[in-house]
Amino acid sequence: KLKAINDRLGHVAGSDVLRTIGDVLRRNARTTDLAVRYGGDEFVVLLPQTTLAEAAIFAERVRSEVEARAVHGFHPTVSIGVASLSRPDSVETDGQLLNRADAAAYTAKRQGGNRICAGAAESDV
Repeated sequence: KLKAINDRLGHVAGSDVLRTIGDVLRRNARTTDLAVRYGGDEFVVLLPQTTLAEAAIFAERVRSEVEARAVHGFHPTVSIGVASLSRPDSVETDGQLLNRADAAAYTAKRQGGNRICAGAAESDV
């Protein structure tokens, strides 16, 4: 958790972890993708024209690359939630899609972290 890093190593170390995650996202994102810090220690990546399976591959690549990076002597980890629209004519709002991805990220955290988890299908909510 970012708070534990800040408390133990200081806010500079916490900022360096966030910067490392941002660098990994930037290096893996395509020019059509959008990666942003959403707040605190959360990031959102929009992957247009990407299936849920492809998004999961992207997420696993990011998870693995973040864990492989040493920052102030330790290897940070991330918990990633993935969700996608199930059909092109979807009426799901951006907020609903984000909520499904966020719920999946919390599931990943509850399952021990350092993993990805796919959100419920749009038709299941």
